[in-house]
Amino acid sequence: MWRRALVLVLAAAAVAGLGVLAFSDDQGKAPRKRIYEQQFAEGEGKAIAERSCLICHSQTLVTQQAKDSTAWEKTLGTMEKWGVKLTREEHDSLRTYLLAHYGPRAKK
Repeated sequence: MWRRALVLVLAAAAVAGLGVLAFSDDQGKAPRKRIYEQQFAEGEGKAIAERSCLICHSQTLVTQQAKDSTAWEKTLGTMEKWGVKLTREEHDSLRTYLLAHYGPRAKK
């Protein structure tokens, strides 16, 4: 029964344009869902993220991340190798912004 409800929730979220990730725990209980931000958070670096990341990605792909500084650095380096043009200052500002807003999540 909960699987049918999950399909309906995911379908409705897709139609509404929400980024949703559903997952279940090890005991097979009904899945929980996490709805990710559809807009980048306000802050210094937002304009760089919009200009640089949205060329290829939706906001959801970025906002669902929970990377530490090293992982964001690696991601930005990869994106730059693939053609994103950033000055050193923009690169540093974007990494700081992404870490501040989409860094590691607190352990529960």
